[in-house]
Parts: sequence; structure tokens; C-alpha cells
Amino acid sequence: MPTRTEILDTLAASQTQVMAFFQGLSPEDLERPATASDVPGAAPWRAKDHFAHLAQSERAIQRLLRHTLAGDTRDVLLRLQYPAEMEMPGNPGNLSELTPGEQKRLVMAVASVNQTYVNEHHDDSLEMLAADFLATRQETLDLLHQFTDDQLAAPVPTVVGDQAAGNLFAGRAGHATEHITSIEEGFRRGV
Repeated sequence: MPTRTEILDTLAASQTQVMAFFQGLSPEDLERPATASDVPGAAPWRAKDHFAHLAQSERAIQRLLRHTLAGDTRDVLLRLQYPAEMEMPGNPGNLSELTPGEQKRLVMAVASVNQTYVNEHHDDSLEMLAADFLATRQETLDLLHQFTDDQLAAPVPTVVGDQAAGNLFAGRAGHATEHITSIEEGFRRGV
């Protein structure tokens, strides 16, 4: 698990990377299709859609971490990670133990939540998306400072298995990098 200083450094470097990447795209590249949506029949995601999603995803992790800090039970923490309308699987804290049907339902439910958010922010300007991302990242940093070192090292139940809270904070950087890479690859392939 990374130290608090390493988490802070990782998030700072990620913020710089994200802002430079999206602000460095031309208006045409911000609007052009970059990747297929995970929802069948939905429009491809543009770079702007990925930018909106990064803030949405980070807020979801914040929500989980706030509930962790509040001492909520394992069942509550796992329920938070599944869409409200989705029936909980038999073993919600271990993705590898879900049945193929449960895995498919989870993937489609999450894709639907993500697509709905992207649709709601379709017309947001780059400036609006940047301000939302920066505000969200500041909220993440504020939340990080509320955790003790022991709390950062403590396991948090997630849909893919337990992870240290510190890894969930630092993981925002990896998530952003994955999306930037997907956009770049999508542009090269011409989605």
C-alpha cells in the first residue's frame, strides 16, 4: 500500500496528466468518437465523455470511502457499489466467484449508470468538465486527509475483493491513465 505522501504525489501527477491531456486536445478531437460505449446501441464515447466519467467515477470512490470512514458494515459498503435497482449477487465481494449471468448483469448495470451520466453531461463545455474534475479531485484530497495511516492501510470490501483504502485513493490515477490510453487508441483506430 502506498504511503500518504506517495498517494498525494500520485494524485498530483495524475491531475497534471489529465488536465494537460484534455486541455491539449483540439475542439474537434474533444468531440469526435473515441471508444465504443459499453451499452449496446449507445453512441460512442467522445474524449469529453471520458473526462466527465472520470469525475463521476472518482465521486463514487469518495462515497465508498466516506462510508468506510463512518464505519459502515461490509454489507452496506458492498451494496453501495452495485446499482440500486440491481439484485445483489450471491457473493458480492468477489467478482471471480460471480456466476457468468451475475457478471454480465453487473457489467451492464454499471455501463448503464455510466452512460446515463455521460448523456446528462453531453453538452458540458471543456471548462465545465475541467472545473468539475478539479473540484472532485480536491474533495478526494480533503477526504484523504481525514484518514489516519491505519485507516489507509485497512481493507475495504469492493466488488473485485478487498483493497486497502490507500489503494482506492491512489487508484484514481490508474483509472485516469486507462481512459487516456483508451482515447488515444480509439483515435488511432478510428472508432
